[in-house]
Amino acid sequence: MRSAWEEVQPNHIYQVFKSVPLTEEGNDGLSYLYQPIIGAQAMALYYALIGDSEDKNENEFVHIDMLNALNLGLPDFLKARKRLEGMGLLSVFIKDDPEFGRMFLYRLEEPLHPQSFFQDELYSFLLWSAVGERKFNQMVSRFKPKAVTTSSYQEITSSFSDVYGAIREEAFARKEDELEQVSKEYQLTGDTALTLDDNRIDWDFLMDFAKRKYIDPTNFTADFKRKLTLYQNLYGFDEIELVNLMASVVSLTDGQVSQKELDKLVNRQMKQSSPKKQQESLSETEETRRFNTLRQTGFSENDIGLIQLSESTAPADFLQAIKQEKRSFVTDSENWLLKSLVERSPLPNSVINVLMHYVLAVQKNSSLQANFVNKIATDWSELQITSPEEAIRHVRQLVKESKEAKTTRNKPRANNYQKPIRKETLPDWVDNPQEEVEDPEMLAKMQKSMQEYLKSKEGES
Repeated sequence: MRSAWEEVQPNHIYQVFKSVPLTEEGNDGLSYLYQPIIGAQAMALYYALIGDSEDKNENEFVHIDMLNALNLGLPDFLKARKRLEGMGLLSVFIKDDPEFGRMFLYRLEEPLHPQSFFQDELYSFLLWSAVGERKFNQMVSRFKPKAVTTSSYQEITSSFSDVYGAIREEAFARKEDELEQVSKEYQLTGDTALTLDDNRIDWDFLMDFAKRKYIDPTNFTADFKRKLTLYQNLYGFDEIELVNLMASVVSLTDGQVSQKELDKLVNRQMKQSSPKKQQESLSETEETRRFNTLRQTGFSENDIGLIQLSESTAPADFLQAIKQEKRSFVTDSENWLLKSLVERSPLPNSVINVLMHYVLAVQKNSSLQANFVNKIATDWSELQITSPEEAIRHVRQLVKESKEAKTTRNKPRANNYQKPIRKETLPDWVDNPQEEVEDPEMLAKMQKSMQEYLKSKEGES
């Protein structure tokens, strides 16, 4: 497990940059909407970094001064920093200077305007998860755009041309290049968009196939392609399935896809639990060699089965299969949580599947609770767990450490002068950890139901 000291040390130098001053709306969003999600320490760190960015006398700072000012230890500082990073409030850059060693550049990003915050479903869900229904509705009401009724009035607003006359086109044309350059200088460089894996989609093939379905190429804006990427990452749709979904909601008159209807259609597809095949990244020979190596290092056949199922199943289908075997159903809040995990966390889908299986099948929780699941996902993200076998190995190591710590604490002391034994520190989500990361009985049922579904699909085609 990587320690905070491996990432940053108190004597490391940092600089802070913010492209524009914090606006009143950004401050309101930070105080009322972000703070419940990121926590008090991350909030204090953001304002402390703003103070550094506005310092007229210094432009380089040392982490030890920040730690002392906030009364934080290094692990808590790093946790707070990563909370800002995860919410798109901070971008971090490093370089190795031959004289000063590792140096950091912290670029503060402007918080979303409250209206933009609530327009983003994922941000809204994160706030709802943090504060609950009553407080969430209170915040929605507080920042809702105000409207005025004008039905009994007649509008008499003057137009620009009525007041100022026509623009001098020749003069405007002469200044156009200069004005365009000014416009570029005011484009903010910060990129706080959520990161998705778009390498799984062959865009040339998808758009060529879309043309055959009379879908206009102008549909494929950057935002729309990002939406399709999310569908692929979350539900495992391939290019043909994505196009067929779009074809179901395309206008035959102008070839435009109704994104609202597409969202509804995808949600219906998800609730009907149509398993999708994910792309295979390894050849059969490489897969065989990989699993043989895992067996030699102590992984059981049940482990191998869980790994294979987690890598061949989209997260939405994986969750549905678990719920089906538990004789339960996927709730709306679980759908929100899963969508957030796939879109926001760096965890691969296979690792997310192992996480869900551990929480629901092994720990025997009845549902995915956002706080609990996010704690695990954050821990695994910081550890850079990128495969299901790494996730299984990590959980078992924690169990081993927990057992060893309990055994050590329970040993009688040799004399009264012996120093107290240090208590092991485990992640706060490790509560009564289970050694096994797979439930063999449920795993077998899930595999059987998936195989039966795939056979039925082959019969239909």
